[in-house]
Amino acid sequence: MKKAVVLFLSILTFMGCRQQKTEEGYSITGTVPDGIEGWIYLQEYKDREYRNIDSSHIVDRKFSFSGSVPEPRVYALHSSQKAQRAQIFLENAPTEVLFNNEWEIESIKGSENTELFQLLLPESRKGTLNADSLIVTNPSSPVAVYFLTREIYKYDFDELKILRNTISDSLSGHSYVKEIDETLTGLERVQPGKEAPDFTLETVNGDSLSLQSLRGQYVLIDFWASWCPDCRKSNPHLVKFYNQFKNRNFTILGVSIDEDKDRWKDAIEKDGLAWPQLITPGGWHSDIVKTYALRWIPTGVLVDPEGTIIARSIQPETLESYLKTSFRP
Repeated sequence: MKKAVVLFLSILTFMGCRQQKTEEGYSITGTVPDGIEGWIYLQEYKDREYRNIDSSHIVDRKFSFSGSVPEPRVYALHSSQKAQRAQIFLENAPTEVLFNNEWEIESIKGSENTELFQLLLPESRKGTLNADSLIVTNPSSPVAVYFLTREIYKYDFDELKILRNTISDSLSGHSYVKEIDETLTGLERVQPGKEAPDFTLETVNGDSLSLQSLRGQYVLIDFWASWCPDCRKSNPHLVKFYNQFKNRNFTILGVSIDEDKDRWKDAIEKDGLAWPQLITPGGWHSDIVKTYALRWIPTGVLVDPEGTIIARSIQPETLESYLKTSFRP
């Protein structure tokens, strides 16, 4: 983590909140630039989608919200005239926010958590935020836990378990901590050495195929989607990977979480994916996403001929070394 951020976090340890939390609830007072009119929506992010929980009409460039939240966490402010959303960390305290023409937060004044979140958000979006260092430095901060949940896919089971044990007991009931606990419970079921849970899904031709039917081969389960840029970038590596090992008792089983079958089939053809392809109904809400504790795609799970998980990675092509070891004379 950058020294400036560490210094800022150290300072926060010794300073009180700019705006004190209240038992009554929160208030949000916002100012928008000239030309932005209509409605502002306060939204929560739940089940991988944003939902409106309140609305405010802009009057003389001002809008306001008031209410109470059960715990401090991230919400969004969405203008009826803008496509993008502005995230804020909301808790039961006063918040003042000023927007620019791009619907970005130009300045914000609120609680310690609100201001810390806004400080760290740009680093998170650039991918330069060190979430594990943030947790170690601020084990009782819900902001730190939020950023860990955003990067949870980067950590393997053992690393995530260590970070979970670092979090203060004062946050044990927080929804972000519960999310981490649920992820750990799911990951524990699909660790190397465990039997790969069986599933049966629809193929490109409308038939069905099960993981169980591929017993006797090494199988790389490739969880992906046509709309996922990282998945599409990974596919050329998988094609090379497949051609290298396909005659050595190895296959790949593609499992897509696409919801548009035509787009899925088009991507298979364009990327030249010659191995069996399945699609799961429900996308991110499907049973297989929960069963395999997926937090990111692509994710690869390598299974041996007996159906035992050998390895798991968010970069399926990196599992080549495991196969080379398995096929070593």
